[in-house]
Amino acid sequence: MRDYEPYYTEDGSIGLYSYADNDVYHSKFGALTEAWEKFVIPSEKILTQKDNIKVLDVCFGIGYNTKALMSFVINKNKKIKKNFFSKIKNKKLKINNGIVSIDINNINSNIDTIDGNNKLIKIDCLDINDELVKLSPFFKTVKTPYEIYSQIVPDIFDCFDSYYKLREIFANIVSAFAPKNRIEIKELLDLKFKNMHIEKEYKVNEFVNYILINRLSELYGRDYPNIKKLMPEKRFRRFFDKSLIQYAKFNQKWGYNKSSLGILSTLLHNIYYDHLSKRNKSMDFKAAECLFDINFYINDARKSILRINELYDCIFLDAFTYTKAPQLWSVEFIAELYKRLAPGGVLLTYSNSALVRNTLLENNFYVGKIYNSKTQKFVGTIASNDKSQIDYPLDNYEIGLCGTKAGIPYHDPNLSFSKEDIIALREYEFRHSNLASSSKYMKTRRKEENNEI
Repeated sequence: MRDYEPYYTEDGSIGLYSYADNDVYHSKFGALTEAWEKFVIPSEKILTQKDNIKVLDVCFGIGYNTKALMSFVINKNKKIKKNFFSKIKNKKLKINNGIVSIDINNINSNIDTIDGNNKLIKIDCLDINDELVKLSPFFKTVKTPYEIYSQIVPDIFDCFDSYYKLREIFANIVSAFAPKNRIEIKELLDLKFKNMHIEKEYKVNEFVNYILINRLSELYGRDYPNIKKLMPEKRFRRFFDKSLIQYAKFNQKWGYNKSSLGILSTLLHNIYYDHLSKRNKSMDFKAAECLFDINFYINDARKSILRINELYDCIFLDAFTYTKAPQLWSVEFIAELYKRLAPGGVLLTYSNSALVRNTLLENNFYVGKIYNSKTQKFVGTIASNDKSQIDYPLDNYEIGLCGTKAGIPYHDPNLSFSKEDIIALREYEFRHSNLASSSKYMKTRRKEENNEI
């Protein structure tokens, strides 16, 4: 964590500032909100139409895109209900001469499959930083002033004009007591932890971080988590959820999820959630956990992608901006993503730049825009090998912009060039290009539009 500075974004979720890259991992308006609106919601059509989904999360970071995706799947899967103890009550638990026995095969056969499918959602996560991946389940989301107000005042009163005025006043008062970012970060990013609001459906489902902890525990074994080494500075600890850290330690100490008796894992999970945890019990944890097959590839994403032979229904491309990480926006890397996109699949990214869009076009993608119906703005780019997946295609102006110097892509032969060499190669091509500059193109277009008027 020495190379990063956590900060509160405006929806109460945690973002990271990288000193090495002098860049932020998340939008200041909300790390969670961005994950939902730029990645999960635009892929909703695929997520709801298919039973078995494969997703590639490029640049997992601290996992907001994967967490939002998992939350969406769990929340939408209404058929998964709390059922473990109900099965025990239905005589799955037998008592003979005072000895309790459980019909393991009978119970597990019902828990481990949902509608006849096992592991409905496969998520492969790529990242180079194993420290952040290990920490990802522990980042907390603080309650925003609007959220606190909504808990106090029922939504039934939102039909009155005074409801919103009072909520605004309440938010201003509560924000004075809200957790503060360091002055340096606040000034650098112009961050204001004030009047924050996050949509209810954008919250991380209660099971998600526990599922990630279990999966990472399997991956790293007894070495996970070493919290003291990962968080050397006390000032960072306020950004982490203590209950999740205690759960990970409990998991590690007892190793119950590694037991050869599959029922032991299920039983202890449910004992914890039904009797120790005070969380909402709307769903059986084990059933939710069995929805996901989550894998982590900790390496340079260019090397990881060459090891993967899957075809993905959704690809989330959430790398640093191309000026900071050009190796993940090159024609050659995007070509590898195209090869791994299932028929009718979509690639989603937050970037609206001509460079990124032209790189996608050069790789035979159909390219369009991600539309946010709430803000009525275009917030990112969607690409597919199926034209029917593009609801908002690029218009003539945007396609023309891709053909200017601004659209000159990065190249990374053999996926082996350094960041500096990739940037230098593009700069050389930029200087020697006969293409029009983006500013000249925009001026020409404005003149043409004025003449038409």
